[in-house]
Amino acid sequence: MDPNLVINRILRLARLDTSVFDEVRDDVNELIPAIVVAAVSALLAGLGAMLFYQVNDVFSSEAPDGLFLRTFIMGGIFLALLYGVWILISYVFLVQVYKASADLQALVRTMGYAAIPLALSVLMFVPVLGPIFAIVPIGLLFVLSIYATQSVTNADSTQVVISNLVGFAVMTGAVNFHLWTPL
Repeated sequence: MDPNLVINRILRLARLDTSVFDEVRDDVNELIPAIVVAAVSALLAGLGAMLFYQVNDVFSSEAPDGLFLRTFIMGGIFLALLYGVWILISYVFLVQVYKASADLQALVRTMGYAAIPLALSVLMFVPVLGPIFAIVPIGLLFVLSIYATQSVTNADSTQVVISNLVGFAVMTGAVNFHLWTPL
């Protein structure tokens, strides 16, 4: 794993250079870096949520240690796992419903890099700009997931969008269920 290559690809994605997906799709050595990118992005989103709660004093009765563990650590891990579920659902939907060809590992590699917008959620604690950093990364994630999926399948654009929409709906539904369900 070459950290400079990973950082270069992340910076290119920040400039919306989607040719990164074609590169990582064909590079079998990019599986672990792609998973790391997705996991770190999810953890940064969890950190942003924790900072949001602390700055806005949402859970003033919550102990800081509990907030750290439940929001940053467990929230980040939960988000990363749900993103993995999104990828699997999208893959199954493409292959089983649309009978398109797709390589699961190539999809994991491209979708791992597509998760980078989640890292912007670390800034959701910023007063006034918080909603932007909470919502825009999710939209960017969805758009990049379409490009990432399109690069690994022969499915048409509509099928790619629908398969990602199904995976996205499951992920957001699970997050919302978790948020509104008592522990």
